[in-house]
This record gives sequence, C-alpha cells and structure tokens, in this order.
Amino acid sequence: MIHSQMEDSHYQIRQQIFNPNQRQQLEDNRRMKEQMQQLEKDDVSPSHMYIRKLEFQADVNLLDQHDSFYHTTKSLLVLFQIMGVMPIVRSPKGVNMPRTTFTWCSKAFVWAYFIYACETVLVVLVAKERIKRFTSPSDKRFDEVIYNIIFMSLLVPHFVVPMASWRNGSEVAKFKNMWTDFQYKYLMVTGKPIVFPKLYPITWTLCVVSWIVSFVIISSQFYLQPDFQLSHTFAYYHILAMLNGFCSLWFVNCTAFGTTSREFSKELSNILSMDQPADKLTEFRHLWVDLSHMMQQLGKAYSNMYGIYCLVIFFTTIIATYGALSEIIEHGATYKEVGLFVIVFYCMGLLFVICNEAHHASRRVGLNFQERLLNVNLTAVDKATQKEVEMFLVAIDKNPPTMNLDGYANINRGLITSNISFMATYLVVLMQFKLTLLRQSARKALIPALRANFTLAKEN
Repeated sequence: MIHSQMEDSHYQIRQQIFNPNQRQQLEDNRRMKEQMQQLEKDDVSPSHMYIRKLEFQADVNLLDQHDSFYHTTKSLLVLFQIMGVMPIVRSPKGVNMPRTTFTWCSKAFVWAYFIYACETVLVVLVAKERIKRFTSPSDKRFDEVIYNIIFMSLLVPHFVVPMASWRNGSEVAKFKNMWTDFQYKYLMVTGKPIVFPKLYPITWTLCVVSWIVSFVIISSQFYLQPDFQLSHTFAYYHILAMLNGFCSLWFVNCTAFGTTSREFSKELSNILSMDQPADKLTEFRHLWVDLSHMMQQLGKAYSNMYGIYCLVIFFTTIIATYGALSEIIEHGATYKEVGLFVIVFYCMGLLFVICNEAHHASRRVGLNFQERLLNVNLTAVDKATQKEVEMFLVAIDKNPPTMNLDGYANINRGLITSNISFMATYLVVLMQFKLTLLRQSARKALIPALRANFTLAKEN
C-alpha cells in the first residue's frame, strides 16, 4: 500500500516537471504496463477471441434457399444478361460449385457477343456521321460544332463495355458469391435469415424505369435539337439504358447494405444486453468484417465501368453547360438550350444518386456501429467483453466500409463537390474564351461600320 502511494506521488511529481510530450509518453508507458499486468493475472489466455474460426463447408441447397439478395435482384441480373452488359451466370441448383460464375464461353457470353456486334454496327454508323460533321470544313460557329462532341461522348460507354465491364466479370461473380456466403454466415450466427422485403418491387421498377428514362431523354433531344435525326436515336437508347441500369444496380446494392446493417445492428444490441457476450461478439465482429470487405469489393468489381461512367458525366456536363450558356448569351434561350440542360440535369442526377447512396451505405455500416459500440458501458461488462469491444472498434477503424474504385476515387458526397468545383473552373475558362470571341467579332463588325459612316460623312 505504502509502495503504491510512493509510486503515485513520484508519478505526480514527474507529471509536473515534464513537458507535454514527455507526459504523454509517460502516460502511454504506464497504461501499457497496467495492461500487461492485467493480462498476466488472467487465468485463461484471451488469444482465442482474436483468432477466427476455420471456415466450414456450406450446404449448397441452404445457400440457394437463403440467398434472398439474389432472388430479389434477379430481374436486374437478367436485364444485364439480355443487354449483353454483364454476362455472369447463376449455377444450377444442387451443383457443388460457386453459385455465380463467369466464363468467356458460356451461353450468356455468346449472346453478349452477338447483341454487342449488332449494336456496334449501328453505333459506328452514327459515330462516323458525327465525326464527319465535326471534321468537315464549314462556316459553322464553334458553338454549333461543339454539339457533335456532346453526342459523340455519349457513344463512348458502348465501346468500353468489353474492357470496362466484361473484363471485370470474375470480380463481379466474386462479389455476388460474397453476398451468398454472407447471408449463410449471418443465418448460422444469428439464427435468422436476412430478408429484403422492399427490394423486389424496387428492382423491377428500376429495370422498367431505366428504359423509360432512356426513351424520354433521347426523344427529347430529337424534338429539341434541330440536327438530331430520328435514325440517330436508335444508337443511343441502349447506351442510356445501360447507364441507368448501372445507376440502378448501385442503388440496389446500397439499399441492401443499409437493410443488412439495420438488422445487424438490432442483433448486436440484443447480444450486448446479454451476460458475458464476448464469444458471440467475436462472431459478430468477424461477420461485420465480411460486410465491410463486401462493400469494398463492390467498388473493385465495377471500378472500370463506374470510372468511365464518372468521366463521361464530367465531360458531357461541362460541354453541354457551356453550349447552353454561350447560346443564351449570344442569341437568347431557345429549345436547343432546353435540350442541353436536360442532358446536364440527367448527368448530374446520375452522379448524385451514386454518390449519395454510397455515402448513406458507408455511414450505416461504419459510423452507426461505432456509435453503438462507443455507447457500451465498459464498467458494467466483464473483461473479455471489454477486450472484444475494443477489438471490434479496431476492426472498424482498420477496415473502413468505403466504396473505392480500385484506388482511383472514393465514392461519397465529396466526389459531387469536387466534380462541381472542377466543372466551375473549366466553365469559367470556356466562358472567358467565348467572351473573347464575341469581342473579336464585335471589333471586326465595328471597323467596316465606322468606315462606312466615315465615307458617308465625307461625301456629305
């Protein structure tokens, strides 16, 4: 007793004479020493809490039966197969192999080759005509020429499908299998299956809406743009439907993550209310890590496609906004500018949906679990539970549930603000260029007028 009091007094004296950095180091050393002494007093080594149990072979029939995510989102998968965008295949029931597979010689891929070749013929014909208009010498103004660039950029997603979408088919299949395995593990740990009651009608609605929005946008351009021919519209319908489909896919996955995290959080609260929940909390921590890795895999699986997606949106929005503003400044508002603003709002709407849903999904899976664990009263639980709560918080910190495009960019609300700031910068430069052209044309028109007035005055 006297010895501990002497140590405390020496510690307080050292705290008074040391600088802040030295006091922090002293405090860290003291905390580490106390933790090591506590571990020595424990009768049982807690190392079993940190080691994950070996994976066990799952029943194929149970995997199919409780794969609610696949059953509720199957319509979107079938739509992508019909469009030839992502020809992954679901394995037959009862077959002992990964539930979702990707091979370059499957029937779905043969169909993808065929439909893509047919679409390419139509797209190439329209692209050649657009390029010919762009490169042909004419007296057209710069603003009129730039309209071809807008609709040429919308053709780009079709040509990058083999590189950006098909090439990542194995990663997409891995992501789908991660969903299947996660639902089975969740059932084994909690005893309850994950269900998505609202996802089935949402997915079907989005499949239909994707094509409806495509027809509406392209039809509006045909009526609002004077040089947009009816034959050109058929080259754009499937491209915009594909972009809408990928936006719908992102929305569906983020909604599924939100539903899963909400049910997961309820089960976690029930576990924390039990006596000595350390062992069960360990299984929940491993399950949460799987959920976080699955969110990271979503960005990796579709990284190329969504990367091209964002670039096309960024480029098209800048050009369309510049074209609309320059025409309004020079000639006033017309139906053509309305069509350009439709493209701008459409592109920015897609970007907002993707970034906003990713933000909400990351918040539900990451921050909400952190807040729940930080609110645990550690003084009211046993030491094993205290250690497991700390390990859970460390796992959340080391495995953040962020959606990253394979290291290129994080998908969150910050991407919207950064895109808007870049767009504003480029628009300022382009508008300065436009005003310079207007001043030069006004100067050229002023000189002949002054000469004519001078000649008339001289004759009079």
